Amino acid sequence: MSTLPITQERREEARHAVRSYLAERPSIAAHPADIRRRLNAGHANDFAPEEVSYALGFLVGLRQVECVPDSLGATLYYRITSEGILAHERDN
Repeated sequence: MSTLPITQERREEARHAVRSYLAERPSIAAHPADIRRRLNAGHANDFAPEEVSYALGFLVGLRQVECVPDSLGATLYYRITSEGILAHERDN
């Protein structure tokens, strides 16, 4: 876990990366650790777990991502919403 504060630019980078990852896979609900693993594959400046969690929380608040609890437990997964797909398409 990083002891340095997360800059505004880094928070925005994480939000865009997380939304983009989920928008490219609209039929799945992904675990935060899986999202982080995929985002960090082959990149020098990896996202920390808390950066991905903060980004997901922010996107849930905007209703661009929804939280989907596992039906047999308490594990939380995240899936893009139609609002999130539209926001992603308009940004690109």
